[in-house]
Amino acid sequence: MSDPFSAPAIQQPVSLDAILAVLHGGDAAAIAAICRQAHPGDIEAAIEQLDEADREAFLAALPVELITELADYLPSAALENRFRSLPEAEKREVLESLSDDELVDLLQEVPEEEREEIIDLLPEEMQEVSQDLLQFPEYSAGGRMTTAIAEIKASMTIREALALLAEQQEDTEILSRIYVVDDAGRLLGKTRLRDLAFNPRSKLVRDIMDGDQISIEAMADQEQAAQMIARYDLVALPVVDAERRLLGVITHDDALDILQEEHTEDLELASGISGERGDLAYLQTPVVDHLRRRFLWVLGMALLGLISGTVLHDQGDVFKAHYVLALYLPMVVAAGGNTGSQAATMVIRAMSLGELGPKVFFRVVWKEMLIGLLIGSLLGLCIALQIRFLLPQGLAGETGASLMHVALVVGLSLTAQVTASTLTGAALPLGARAIRLDPAVVASPAITTLVDVTGMLIYFGLARLLLPGA
Repeated sequence: MSDPFSAPAIQQPVSLDAILAVLHGGDAAAIAAICRQAHPGDIEAAIEQLDEADREAFLAALPVELITELADYLPSAALENRFRSLPEAEKREVLESLSDDELVDLLQEVPEEEREEIIDLLPEEMQEVSQDLLQFPEYSAGGRMTTAIAEIKASMTIREALALLAEQQEDTEILSRIYVVDDAGRLLGKTRLRDLAFNPRSKLVRDIMDGDQISIEAMADQEQAAQMIARYDLVALPVVDAERRLLGVITHDDALDILQEEHTEDLELASGISGERGDLAYLQTPVVDHLRRRFLWVLGMALLGLISGTVLHDQGDVFKAHYVLALYLPMVVAAGGNTGSQAATMVIRAMSLGELGPKVFFRVVWKEMLIGLLIGSLLGLCIALQIRFLLPQGLAGETGASLMHVALVVGLSLTAQVTASTLTGAALPLGARAIRLDPAVVASPAITTLVDVTGMLIYFGLARLLLPGA
């Protein structure tokens, strides 16, 4: 006989491998069972590892009640495809299960001509919310906010505020922060549920609220919102209009998604991957989409690389007279690409974290130039000593040049190349921001191609200047 006072069994989390094994199996009953057992976040992680065919089979196996439970965790593009196949009644059920920010994500995925048809399936209140949110750009603070917030007026008594919150509780995503507004809806501050619970019911809300009005305008960039949540250690960031009327909030979990998206975008741009990424995982993105986003940039860099070939062709006589220079040319060019990319990475990171304002261009460039000069000098000295003392004299050529001449050319070239490349790597992202381009666009591939050319010009210029017979 079981003990009536024994604790209920603790449900163990389902491993990702176990979920994937079921999803790959394709059995509809097993898929539904694992989705009921596992955490939706683990199901989301498993979906990202499925190829397109397995993902479609998984979605087709889900009954509508499970789609509604998992809707906020499914990629918008995947949900859109499954949504199209549902009858109208089930479409309504799925739409009503979505949080307002996820609903807007879905609406932004569908073609504009179909959007009104979907909105018409929503209850009147949700239609109004959707129309309000769709007016904001997708990557703005307003486009990422939720309107499911607890909002009370400063002029209310605590008794009135608690009665209002009791009515709002089912429609509120977060109750740990309750926002206080004036009669015109302008943000005045916030309070906590426990402050309302443990104060006299006759007291006014304005007497217990704090005056914290940290907020962001709805048209501001979403990355700025995520940075503010991190900087001020917020559970949620209020979003306001130009007149400071409270519109909604961006929650901390949305901030994590924003930072992941922005980091991915910067990483892709820095690697020369352009175009809209969408929310499909790597395995679910068609090969044609990968080709479209990656080929043109690679082609452009290849064509620019022809400039390096032209410089090399024009300086062939220097190689003939001093063939030892061919040994060190790749190192000089590569050192510039590496240090330029390092400088660009440091500057882009600092800008992403809000550490560099718009008026620090010359300070940053000067600092990176000094760093480049020190790195280049040390590197040049090390290589010059290697040439002078470890190479046989015969490699210097037959034009009267000595190993000391060669060491001087290579050492000075490294110093100049690394200094110039570090300066370029710092200046380009800052310059890009000044003309309202994404700084990541001018990162690694562009900088590497540019400093390849400058490195050759520096190298051959110093060789002609310092080597006898060059």
